[in-house]
Parts: sequence; structure tokens; C-alpha cells
Amino acid sequence: MDSTQNPKNSDDTSSPAQRHLQTSNQSSSRTGANRATVSRRSFLAAGTGVAATALAGCVGDSGPETFTIGAIHPLSGDAGEIGERMQNVMNAGVQAVNEGADLGPLVGTEGEGLENHDGIEVEIEWRDHRGDAGQGRSEAETLVLDEGVDVLCGSYFSGVTDTAAGVADREGVPFVCGTAISASLTELGYDWFWQVPPHNDKKAESMFQFLDEFNEEQDESLQRVAIIHEDSTFGTDAAGYMEDRAEEFGFEVVMGPIAYSESDISSFSSEISQMQSEDVEVLVPASNLRSANILLGDMQTAGWYPELFLTNGSAYVDPSFLEDAELSDHIFSSIEYADDMFEIYPEIDEYNQYAIEHGGTSFDGSSLLGWGELFTIIGAANNAESLSSDDLKDSLDSLRLEPMEGGMPYPVEFNESGYNDESFSSIIQNNDSEMELVWPFEDAQDGTLTWPVPGWDER
Repeated sequence: MDSTQNPKNSDDTSSPAQRHLQTSNQSSSRTGANRATVSRRSFLAAGTGVAATALAGCVGDSGPETFTIGAIHPLSGDAGEIGERMQNVMNAGVQAVNEGADLGPLVGTEGEGLENHDGIEVEIEWRDHRGDAGQGRSEAETLVLDEGVDVLCGSYFSGVTDTAAGVADREGVPFVCGTAISASLTELGYDWFWQVPPHNDKKAESMFQFLDEFNEEQDESLQRVAIIHEDSTFGTDAAGYMEDRAEEFGFEVVMGPIAYSESDISSFSSEISQMQSEDVEVLVPASNLRSANILLGDMQTAGWYPELFLTNGSAYVDPSFLEDAELSDHIFSSIEYADDMFEIYPEIDEYNQYAIEHGGTSFDGSSLLGWGELFTIIGAANNAESLSSDDLKDSLDSLRLEPMEGGMPYPVEFNESGYNDESFSSIIQNNDSEMELVWPFEDAQDGTLTWPVPGWDER
């Protein structure tokens, strides 16, 4: 998601959402692509959406028949369930745009279709990248060159997002990323790429700012940190920023960053032994689902747990991981979602109820990001002078969505690199298979924090 967020002023008692609401509305511009293509700047401001696999068509000189989004996400493989939940939630959002819905400030849901473009309907053309970067590139080429989609989005995995976004940049088609969090994505020089959620650097900043404030709040002195990560773009990127931010906030990285192969790892026994010998107090991993389960299982077998287990989200907040409360409970994560956020942000609760009723799926840490991905696109599309690529690009470059307008608790406004400077992460703790917000402390509900964390034999 790029610039970083300054540490919160200790005298500022407003919540993150309130602080962002006070942010002045400043627009930023980006350099456009050299080739003449249809601008995307208006792309996100109005609602578009309808689910399924329809193509963008034309009706003579009357303009496009539909506004078509090409969504490239994992719909099979290890992350297939995550992708399916995003698909269900985003399809529900498309229905809200095309049929109209009483969803308060959510962009594009007051009328039927894109209201600033004669009510044109929105469609999503879904593609499965199966976690493979080459497949993601191929699907992007098919969607752009053969299906003629108006915009691309995705792709959960940062490595796949990179290859798909490269196609979009080459062909002059907007790519809106709401679900991949590698900070390097906005450093690749793509002119047709916009990243909505907090990226790894901002998440790392939140993690160690929380840990710094946690030590003061709980009169603790946790200092000794171990960083371990899977060796994809996502994991390597995350580990580098976590190391930098740990040192910035005065923590000692006594082990790592240690890399491993997500597909090849079968045991963390040696790493756990090393963490024990190094007297690690805070374990900071960046994992996908498979390795997250192996790591926690091996820690349980060894009978060892750090004082505090702190992650940047991802696998550790996935519903399938949370099902095993014995393993997943008491982990802290940087994330935009919490199960108690519906009480903190009633608008998100309203959106969630709509997604359940019309998509059969509740929000979680991943599907909520898909919702924000979609409504950023809707907001830009509705604001664009036309639905041409160049106008969509202009609209995205100058886009300003207030909290909740884009479906998320933070605003959307892109800097010159295409990163949403206004995004932020909270810290949650898993308790009884539920994710409860614990930081910022002023936003947390009473009784959500479990501390000290109980050992394996106490669970």
C-alpha cells in the first residue's frame, strides 16, 4: 500500500477512523502511460458490480453495454477457499451496484448500475490463477486481449499480482490491487497500478508501534525478536520491513530473518530449538497456510511458545486456521478486520449483513479486502468522465473516498506511486477462534486482551 504512517501522537485520543476523517482532501497525480488508452480515474467512484462471467460488450455507437472487471484470484489450491470467499463477497457487491441497495455511504449503491454513466451494469469476469505467477500472467492477457475487460483486479498473492499487473501496464489497462500487500508492488514503476490496503511496511510499522506501546501499557520489557518467513515475494518483502521497523522502534532482532520454502518445509524443529536457545520473547512470522499450521504444530510438540506471537496477518487470520483454537488462540496480528469491528464500525456491519444475505459469505480478513478492492473500482469508474482507459486512470489518480465510502474503515487516496497513503492496520488477538481488536488501545473493547498468554498445557 507507498509511504509510511507516522507513529501516533500519544496526546491524540481519536480513533484511526476519526483521525483519517480529519485528513485534508488532497489529490495526488501520477505519470500516465505513453500509449493512448482509456483513462481509469473515474473508475472507482460509482458502484458497479454484477457477478459472474459476462463480457464487456458494445452496442454500436451507443457505448459499452457493460463495465467489466477482470478478477484474477486463487479459486483452487491451498488458497482456493480464500478466493471463493472473496468471490462470493465481491459478487454480492456487484449486485448491490446493479440493483441498488440502501447501504449508507457505500459508493455506487444508491441507483441501479453506474449512475454517472447512464446506469450501465457492472460485471466481473473471474479467473483462477491457482497460486501460479505464470498462470496469472496468462489469465491477465486473456482478459485484456481477448475479453476486452475495462479493468483488472487481484490477486491475493503478491508474486502473481506482479506478473498480472505487468500485463495491465503493458496494455494500458488499470489494475486495482486490494488484496496483495507487498510494498514492492508500488516500487516497480507501473503507471497503471493502484494498491488499496496497508502494505507490508505499514503493517510492520503498526506491529512494532503496538509492541512499543504494549510494553509501556503492560509494564513489560519484551525486546528479543525472531523473524521467520516463507521465501516468496510476500514473505521476503514482509521480513525486510519487519526487521527495519523492529530496529527503528528499538527492538533487538536476535534471530533472522530466516527464510524457508513454503512448498518444501516439513518441520520447524531446528528453528524452534534455536529460538529457545536464543531466549526469543517475540516471534514474528510471515507465513502462508501450510507453513503456519506446521509451525504451530511443531511449537506445540516442543512445548514452547514465545511471550508474544505477532504476525502481519495473512494465514494467521484465515478462518480455516482459526478453526483450531488450541493452535491459533492468543496470536496477535496486524490486520484491517476484527470480529468485533461490527460494533466499532456499524457501517461495516451493514455491508457484512448484505454480503451474507446476497453472497452467502461473511466478511473475514481476506474477503473484506476484496470488498474494498471492488468498491475502489466502483468509486473510480463512477467518477470518471468516461469509461475509457485513460479517463479511468485519471479518475484513480485523483480519487478521494472517505472512510466507509470505499467499503473500508479508512479513506482511499493514492500517492504518485499508486499507493493508498490513507490506509491503516489495527492489531487483533485471536481468542476462542474470534479476532478481537486490541490496538489502538482506545478503540479496543473491555476484556478483549488475553495477557499473559497461557502456555500449551494451560489451553
